[in-house]
Amino acid sequence: MNRSPKQDRRRAAFTVFAIAIVVAGLFLWFFGKALFTQRSFVFRDAAHYYYPLFEWSSHQWSQGRVPLWNPQENCGVPVAAEATSSVFYPGKLLFVLPLDFATKYKLYIVGHVLLAAAAAFCLARHWQTSRWAAGLCAISYAFGGNVLFQYCNVVFLVGAAWLPLALVAAHRMLVTRCLLWSLALAAVLALMVLGGDPQAAYHAGLLAAVYALLLWRTERRGSRKDNGDGEKPEVTATQDDSLSAWRGWSKNRFVLLIAAAACAAILAAIQILPSIEWSRHSGRAAFRAPRSMYEIPTHLTRDSDTKHRETIAKGLFGVPARGTHHEHIYHFSVAPWHLAELVWPNISGRLFPVNRRWTNAIPAEGRVWSPSLYMGLLPLLLAISCWRLRGGAVQVRLASWMTLLAILAGLGWYGAGWAIQEFRYSLLGAEADDVLIGQPVGGLYWLLVTTFPGYAYFRYPAKLLVIASLGLSVLAAHGFDRLFTTGHKGLRRVVVGLSCVSLVAMLATYAIASPWSRWLDAAPKDGLFGPIDASGSLADLRIAFLHTAVLGVLIWGLLSRILNSNKIKIAPLLIALTAVDLAIANGWMLPTAPIRHWQDSSCVARQITEREAERGKTEPFRVYRGTTQNWLPSSWAETSSTERQREGLRWEIDTLYPKYHLRAGLSLVESTGTMSSHEYQMFLGAARRHGPKRSDGVAELHPAVIGALGAKYVLAPDGLHLSQMQRIDQRDDQHKPPKAELWLNHDTLPRAWIVHDIVTLPQLRHEDPASIERRTNEVLFPDGQPRDLRETAVVETDSPIVMPGEISNAASVHLDLAEASCEIVVDEPHCVEVVADVKRPGLLVLSDLYYPGWIAEVTGQPDGPPTRAPILRTNRVMRGVYLEPGRQYIVFAYRPKTVYAGAIVSVIGWIALAGAAVYWIAKRSSSLPP
Repeated sequence: MNRSPKQDRRRAAFTVFAIAIVVAGLFLWFFGKALFTQRSFVFRDAAHYYYPLFEWSSHQWSQGRVPLWNPQENCGVPVAAEATSSVFYPGKLLFVLPLDFATKYKLYIVGHVLLAAAAAFCLARHWQTSRWAAGLCAISYAFGGNVLFQYCNVVFLVGAAWLPLALVAAHRMLVTRCLLWSLALAAVLALMVLGGDPQAAYHAGLLAAVYALLLWRTERRGSRKDNGDGEKPEVTATQDDSLSAWRGWSKNRFVLLIAAAACAAILAAIQILPSIEWSRHSGRAAFRAPRSMYEIPTHLTRDSDTKHRETIAKGLFGVPARGTHHEHIYHFSVAPWHLAELVWPNISGRLFPVNRRWTNAIPAEGRVWSPSLYMGLLPLLLAISCWRLRGGAVQVRLASWMTLLAILAGLGWYGAGWAIQEFRYSLLGAEADDVLIGQPVGGLYWLLVTTFPGYAYFRYPAKLLVIASLGLSVLAAHGFDRLFTTGHKGLRRVVVGLSCVSLVAMLATYAIASPWSRWLDAAPKDGLFGPIDASGSLADLRIAFLHTAVLGVLIWGLLSRILNSNKIKIAPLLIALTAVDLAIANGWMLPTAPIRHWQDSSCVARQITEREAERGKTEPFRVYRGTTQNWLPSSWAETSSTERQREGLRWEIDTLYPKYHLRAGLSLVESTGTMSSHEYQMFLGAARRHGPKRSDGVAELHPAVIGALGAKYVLAPDGLHLSQMQRIDQRDDQHKPPKAELWLNHDTLPRAWIVHDIVTLPQLRHEDPASIERRTNEVLFPDGQPRDLRETAVVETDSPIVMPGEISNAASVHLDLAEASCEIVVDEPHCVEVVADVKRPGLLVLSDLYYPGWIAEVTGQPDGPPTRAPILRTNRVMRGVYLEPGRQYIVFAYRPKTVYAGAIVSVIGWIALAGAAVYWIAKRSSSLPP
């Protein structure tokens, strides 16, 4: 029966409303506790990284400063250059709302989950699926494990939220061959970069290129068919474009892709330019052996390695060196056995609050990125039912290819090399250290790293499973529509078979209870969550099988009613069933803790600030926090607790775990993050090789280096004895963090001091790790002994140094040091002012990170005309400025050219984009009939 347009509109409105109700219900189920109570997300980076970082950034904006430089970490870092800070992301405008920070932080996270759902719905509709099918796509994508759990890494959630819209823009651009849609794609890619996930933008560009290739192949086959039998090809809205010469180059898909990439780079230049500069100075750019084909030319120019062929082969095909970025690239790879989580939810065991993660007992198990890959049983089965790598609609083939490639790339470390090694080790009796080729070699992620430009700077293969989730969700939407058109008998048989297999597997678990318990009792214990709960993990295994078995029966029952009911009756039930499925399976993955834990100050920070307040005005100082390795309360590894996450949160705050020190206003000598200066890493590495060892064998920094970096306080595990320092008794033992001691360092240098004895070294010709390591040892530990940086400074420059009246003997040095003085009078993130009074020429040393963008101006009077002075690389990582005799005022100011140039380019780009949008809207409005 034909329906009137009014009836169609009513039905469409009802469908959208029903889908919105389902999404809202799921949303409240997952995030209601966090949103409507005084609690926040407690797991991993959501707690200890993004919460304090975004809070610090918001505070900087509220003070009228753009957060470009953070002096509280690693002697200073260009925070705006770190993509994860997402300083210039338009979505951060949410933080200007008149709400408390915790509420704004949670809204920022959950808002992108809703954006992911809406974007997936939009993509499915653009790819010719019904509204009900698009609704299924939205909930399976946004509330599946791979996307949902990115609340812990919100920048990757931002990338996941914008990814479907990138494909929408790419679809419209490639099918209509419209330049405006190329600009739309550029805008979405730029937002992904500005939001903190440049790798997602990289992947979106690759997917657009694959889409263009599939369209070209389809057109080519269609043209051949048309020439052979007179039939028209099956590609819509593209044939006339390809045959119309008057449209010219602007209609060429390759040109449109290049234009989108170029425009995206312009729009995101304010983030891209400083990030490139920071990356080149970070550990991600350092390599002893080339990791990709693009690093081979640089490697061949080095003098430190004469066996180039051997080293190149080792870098490309060998095992990545331990502790390097090359190894970190493959962290968080998805082991093949975890793909079972797509079918049986939580089959690997729950990671928290009690440790039931039985797969951690597998020797080849890696680090957990997402504790569950589950995105719903019905979406998975529907996606598989319409999987097409060849033939069929272009969009279905694209979704199939992106799913397959993303899963293969997500394996990461588990490449062909790993399979060969496991075969040789398990069946041929080879030694574990007898490796023929590196484990990742032969895998798709390894291929991306070695052959795609710049890909070696990214890391964590598991992030690609977001692409697989989107591909499966879109395929599920197409499969959903097929249920009501081409039949479902084959799917019903699969569901029945899967339910039977799951039921048999669940019954089989009762036969392995005893060996299961013995196996897990011998498994390694987690330092935070304790030993694996054998009975609990077996229960999770049984629940996983039972969940799928029962769900399969329910799906079979609904599918059986399709023949006797219309779509409007069955479709909502299938959507609702999938929503309940996801709510039950993934609802445990969002643990929270009371917000007061973040708002309460650290007991150690409180003691330090109280001690400094008693002493009156003091020079700026830093804190050295001991190495994190093996530094958790030992009792936690032996016991389990449902409150362990809250206990861990409180312990991390109290022990100033990075970045919790930001809220306390303290500066850490060593703060782990996404990137840090490679020279600074090597500086700390040399100090650690010469430093004392704790009782657990972990090395700490040499006390002389701790003092040179201005660390007045040392917070370290109780297994470390520092004879040169004074242990501070905890005033409130009730709140003292376990396994932590606070020390006062009496032999610390001020943050700024004057040196007259100067050693000059030529600048490094090649800044490879071997050369930097030799130079760092030469500067810090000549002849194996620590250099006294209080009296001597090492300057690296190729320019001749002329210092009138240069000091020539130690006695004079001590005399001049006593007469010279300096004081920091202004200490702000972007500006440090020092007043110095010297009797004879000397070098002002500031123990802040030497980095491009800082300038120094020297004046003889506070209001006198400034003179630009060169900042010299001093003591490898510090800044130095030569001073003439007399009282002088030195201003260090951060003026990053890359940020300023990027800002100009981006502002012009966004204005031009807005103008193009307005022009298009006006032109379209004028073409409409009155």
